[in-house]
Amino acid sequence: MTSHNFQTLRGAVIAGSRAKTWAAAVEEWEVVGLEEEPAATATCVCGNTGLRYLYTIHNPRTRHELSPIGSICVEYFEVAELTEGVSVLRRFFDLRAAFLDLRPVTLTTEYFSRALLADLWENGAFPNNGFNRNNGENDYRFLLDWFNSHGEPNERERRKIWVLVNRTIQPFVLADERLR
Repeated sequence: MTSHNFQTLRGAVIAGSRAKTWAAAVEEWEVVGLEEEPAATATCVCGNTGLRYLYTIHNPRTRHELSPIGSICVEYFEVAELTEGVSVLRRFFDLRAAFLDLRPVTLTTEYFSRALLADLWENGAFPNNGFNRNNGENDYRFLLDWFNSHGEPNERERRKIWVLVNRTIQPFVLADERLR
């Protein structure tokens, strides 16, 4: 990124923040959306062209949004939560694409990460029901344990994983408004 583009980004971020310094202003933002521009013709708020993945960041303090913004610009914030938010939304995007393309989705690093599973839990993907003893966290913990496991699930566990991925996570991901 050229210094001119960084200055443009810096100005837009500070203008949409309560803080008046870059270091303080970057702490106010969160990643709230992602959409794809397959032709890669979009222009970042910094002025860089050729964006394919267009993120939206939001400042809850000022209710200001910046969009589209590229993942590289978000990395310039040097805020771990923002960088993780970009990573999680990109995984969500790829997971949604797999579901829409009717590809078989399994609980592997191809589609999932610990951060993605945590985001699913935090955003309500695992509802309370009779199968999880009316505690959705049980489903999240079950998937997280198997994601971290080096062993193979038995047939009953394999069926439960399939149901959670295809009957719980799939409809949640397909309806998630963060993916536009």
